Amino acid sequence: MKRFRLYFDKEKEEVWLNKMSQRGWAMTGFIAGLYTFMPCEPGKYIYRVDMRGEAGRTPIWRNDYQEYIEFVEETGAEYVCRWAWWLIFRREATKGEFTLYTDAESHIALYKRIRWMFLFFGMMELSLALSNVRSLLDFWDKFGYFDSMGFVLFAAVLFAWFIAVGFFLMSLKFTLKMRKLRR
Repeated sequence: MKRFRLYFDKEKEEVWLNKMSQRGWAMTGFIAGLYTFMPCEPGKYIYRVDMRGEAGRTPIWRNDYQEYIEFVEETGAEYVCRWAWWLIFRREATKGEFTLYTDAESHIALYKRIRWMFLFFGMMELSLALSNVRSLLDFWDKFGYFDSMGFVLFAAVLFAWFIAVGFFLMSLKFTLKMRKLRR
């Protein structure tokens, strides 16, 4: 079975994956929002999502996660898949509680990596939006009105601004999570 979902919050993604496991579906793969599941005994697995590298700092093609994967597997967990900087693990529920981060400082470090990713992509979208504004103004100066091409440029500007704002709001969300953990 395949399901398409986009999550911007790893905790919500984990909740959904664990609900799917409770319903008898074991996640076996992921690529660009498309999850693959196979039937399993209901509640067989507990899933955890982790982010190791940093957007803009760690190339996504870097393949030095093996040591970390082996470390997590020593806890009885199983590596399911990787997508860019994200790693997904699962462990059989019969083996007990499964957490990757047990203290506030390690959670804060994880949230810093996630926040940086949202800030990085937010800045990329903001620069795209600004370049589109320039193109839009050049179009207006040249023709003095908007035709269908001008409307497309205007829509692209709005879309890029909305995406940038969304990324910045997500980075704010993780900043607030870090503040809560620090208290």
